[in-house]
Amino acid sequence: MSPKELLPGITASECPPAVVCRSRPSIHRARVRAIARDIAQVLLLAGVDYLFIHWPSTHLPLMDRQHSLMLVGAINGLSIAWLWLSRALPLWTARRIAATWSAAERRRFERR
Repeated sequence: MSPKELLPGITASECPPAVVCRSRPSIHRARVRAIARDIAQVLLLAGVDYLFIHWPSTHLPLMDRQHSLMLVGAINGLSIAWLWLSRALPLWTARRIAATWSAAERRRFERR
């Protein structure tokens, strides 16, 4: 007896996965929220910079103006680095994980 006779309805072709939920709207909402959060952070950073640049007497308590400006510059650099890394690290991790996939799994995502 062949396997087809034992198990009716079995075919040799691939069976596409059944879609249980639609994740595109959720992913889109999350991306829009992340972009809005990034824009808000950059605007806040720009607002603090504007205040420090346009008011010459602005400084942090217990620091003179030069040290305050150096601290604000360092915080700007760290904030921009954090903003960039929070987007870059997940992509690097996804690529590292995807490198372990088989050729069939990679083709499945290349079609989309």
